[in-house]
Amino acid sequence: MKKLMSAAALSAMTLFVGAASAQAYVGGTVGFSNFSVDCPRFSNCDTQDTALKIFGGYTVAPHFAIEAAYIDFGGTKGSVGSVNTYTVETTAFVVNGAYRFDFSPKWTGVARLGLANVSSDLKDAFGTTSDSAIKLFAGVGVEYGVTKNVKVIGALDLTNFEVGGSSGSLNAVSAGVQFAF
Repeated sequence: MKKLMSAAALSAMTLFVGAASAQAYVGGTVGFSNFSVDCPRFSNCDTQDTALKIFGGYTVAPHFAIEAAYIDFGGTKGSVGSVNTYTVETTAFVVNGAYRFDFSPKWTGVARLGLANVSSDLKDAFGTTSDSAIKLFAGVGVEYGVTKNVKVIGALDLTNFEVGGSSGSLNAVSAGVQFAF
């Protein structure tokens, strides 16, 4: 009976320690995106735009977290002369796992892998076409702990898009802030 009670107490302490290390966090970043897409029939092709990301996560183990994010990659535009004839706007809802590894007490690296529901809207001379597809998502980042609950972060987010016969890869390089509670 004593062994059973000791085992139960040890199990309860292990669960308590695990729950105490669990931590939720939210954050946001801003930066720039790049669409890797060909624009052969256009005299001017703008493949970069502003990227915005909001995210939340929950640490489930000392180095592992589950995250959800919304990323607005902005758009790419093609034009002939000064007439804009092609625009693709892309957003993604992402669910991923994040693995953190410490470089030092204040610096942490992050590797992310998951799935993204990528939605794109194509506007051209023939009208508007929308498409949504599940794509692989990957990312890397770095975090600097300003305080125990506030981090300054940098991130590289990667996925793909397709809409109306156009497809390509997307990346966003951004910086922002993360708050833990």
